[in-house]
Amino acid sequence: MLVIGGLIIGGLLYTGIRSRKVSNEKKINSRKKTPSEKNLSIATTSLGCIVSGPIFFAPLTLLGVGGLVYLVLPTWKQGYNDLTQKRRFTRMVLESMVLPGTILTGHFFAAAIAYWFLYFALNIVSKAKGLTTKNLADVFITPSNRVVYIMREGVELEFTLKDVQAGDVLVVEAGEIIPVDGTIVKGNAAIDQRMLTGESQLVEKQVGDFVFASTMMLTGRILIEVEKAGEETISNQTQQILNEMTSFTATLELRSIDMADRLALPYLMLGSAASVLKGTSSGLAIFWSPLDDALYAVGPLSVLNYLNIALRRGILVKDGRALEILRKVDTIVFDKTGTLTEEIPKVAKIHACGEVSQSQILRYAGAAERKHTHPVAQAILEEVLMQDIKLPSIQESAYETGYGIKVMIGEQTVLVGSLRFMEQQSLSLPEQLEAVQIESQELGESLVYVAIDEAIVGAIELHARIRPNTVEVISKLKALGYNICIISGDHEKPTQHLAKQLGIEHYFAETLPEEKANLIKNMQQEGRVVCYMGDGINDTIALKQAEVSVSLRGASSIATDTAQVVLMNGQLDQLIELIELAKQLDVNLKNTFLVSVIPTAAIVGGVLIFNLSLTAAIIVYMVSMGLSVTNAVFPLLKEK
Repeated sequence: MLVIGGLIIGGLLYTGIRSRKVSNEKKINSRKKTPSEKNLSIATTSLGCIVSGPIFFAPLTLLGVGGLVYLVLPTWKQGYNDLTQKRRFTRMVLESMVLPGTILTGHFFAAAIAYWFLYFALNIVSKAKGLTTKNLADVFITPSNRVVYIMREGVELEFTLKDVQAGDVLVVEAGEIIPVDGTIVKGNAAIDQRMLTGESQLVEKQVGDFVFASTMMLTGRILIEVEKAGEETISNQTQQILNEMTSFTATLELRSIDMADRLALPYLMLGSAASVLKGTSSGLAIFWSPLDDALYAVGPLSVLNYLNIALRRGILVKDGRALEILRKVDTIVFDKTGTLTEEIPKVAKIHACGEVSQSQILRYAGAAERKHTHPVAQAILEEVLMQDIKLPSIQESAYETGYGIKVMIGEQTVLVGSLRFMEQQSLSLPEQLEAVQIESQELGESLVYVAIDEAIVGAIELHARIRPNTVEVISKLKALGYNICIISGDHEKPTQHLAKQLGIEHYFAETLPEEKANLIKNMQQEGRVVCYMGDGINDTIALKQAEVSVSLRGASSIATDTAQVVLMNGQLDQLIELIELAKQLDVNLKNTFLVSVIPTAAIVGGVLIFNLSLTAAIIVYMVSMGLSVTNAVFPLLKEK
C-alpha cells in the first residue's frame, strides 16, 4: 500500500505539471448541464458499463473504469496544488489515492457504486447551492440610469445621472433622493440626512448650504450646483472604501471542510499501518472511511438548506458564513436611528397657547398635511386618525420656503412648519413655548409649530418611535447572555434617553462613520466577537468591520448590499430567529459529524479486529453518506 501511495503522489506531481500546459485550452464550450450534473451522468454511465461489461461486452468494463478516472482527474489536480502550494496533506490528496488503489485491487463494481453515490450527493449540494443563489438575488440595486433634470438657460432638460458633471445645476423636487453632492443656488428644503449622519431631526437647508448625495429631500424645491457626481460622491466613495477593504471572513472555511483536511493525514497513517498488518485491501477499506466525504459534501449542504429555511422565514442570508460565525458572537451593537427607531416619528405631546385647544391644533395641522407623505405628515395624520378628528377642507396651499406650508381654512390663514419657517413669516415664539423649544433642542426632539392668522398658537412635539417588540428583543438578548450596545450619530440626550428606555447600559453618541468602525475594532481587540446591526450609509464601514453584519429591509441600498444578513420583514424580532437558526445549524453539523464518526469507527474497528472486507467497508460508507444527506436535508423538508 505504501508503494501504491508513493506512485499516486508521484502521479499527482506529474498530472499537476502537465495540467498547467493544457488548462487554458478548454474554457470556451458552453454546456447545457451543470458540472455536477455532467459528473453524475459520467458516474452513472461508468457504473452501467462496469455492471454490463462482464455480461455483454468485456471492454465496457474498461470504458467504465476510464470514466471513473476522468472524474478523479480534478481531484488529482487539486491534490497536486495542495501538496505543492499549500504544502499540506489534505483530503484531496487522500482521495486521489482511493480510486486507483480500489481499481488495482480489482474492486471495479464497488468503486463505481461508491463514486456514483458520492457524485449523487455532490449533485444535490450543487442544486441546493443553485437554488440558494437564485433565491438570494440582490433586489436592492439602484438603477444606474436614473433620470435627472438639469437647468440650462432657464429650461429643465432630461438626462441620466451618469451624464451629470461638476458645474451642472440640478433640479430636485420634494420626495426625491438627492443624487449628487453640491451647493444650493436657489430654493430651500427640509432634508432627512439620517442615512448619512444618523441625525434624527430634519435639517433645514437654504441658498449657500451644502447637500449630500443619497439624502432624502422631504419638502421644497431646490437647484443644486453640482460639486461631485457619480463615483465622486461621498456615498460612492464610501462604497469604494468598502470594496477595497479585505474582508476577514474571506479566509474562513466551513468547519466541515477544514476538519476533513485535518483528518486526512491521520487516515493515511492508519490506512498504511493496516496495509502492512492486514493487507492492501484492509488499508483501502480504511481509506473509504466516510468521515471526510460526509463532512465535505454534506456540511455545505446543511448550510445551504438553512439559508433556504432562513429565506422562507423572511431572513435573507447572503453569506452562509454568517450563520457559522453567529454562534461565536458575544456582543451585539445596534445603530440607533432607523434600526431601533422607525422612520415615522410619533406625536408625543401637543402644546397649546391661549384659547386654542390641543385637538384644534392637531386638526389644523392635519388639514394642512393631509395630502403629503413625508414622515412628519404621516405622524400627524396617524394621530388625527387615532383621535378620530374630522379634518376641514382647505382652499389653497403653498410651500412658502420649503420649511412649512400655508393653507386657508375658511377665513383663517394657517401655517404649519418649523421655527425657522415661523420666523421667516415674522412670527415670534410665544413665551409659553420658549422653554419647550429649549428642552426639545436639548433632547434632540422635533417641534412642528402651528400658527393661525399671524400668531403661533401651539406646537406638536414629535419623538422617535421605537420599533415594535424592541424592548422584548433586547430583554431576550440580555437573557441569552449577549452584551448590548448602541452606537449612534445622533446627539447625546436622545441616545441616552433611548438607551434608558430599552435597558441598555452602554452607548456611544455623536459618532462619525469611521468612529463607529473604530469602536467595533476596539471591542474586537478586547476579545469580543461582534454582530453589528445598522441601516444607513453611515453604518457601512461598521457593518464591514463586524464579524457578522445585519440590516433591515427598507434601509439604504448600500447598507443592505454590505450586510451579510437582511431582515426582510423589517422587524427586530427576526434577529432572535436568526440566532436560533444559527444554533440549529450548529447542532445539525454536529449530528452530521456524529453519523459520520460512528460508521468510521465501525470500519476501522471492523478492519483491525474482524478483517472487514473492502466491499463491506464501501457499503458502510454508502450507508453513512445516506444518513448524512438525510440529516442535512431533513430540516428543510420539515420546514416545508
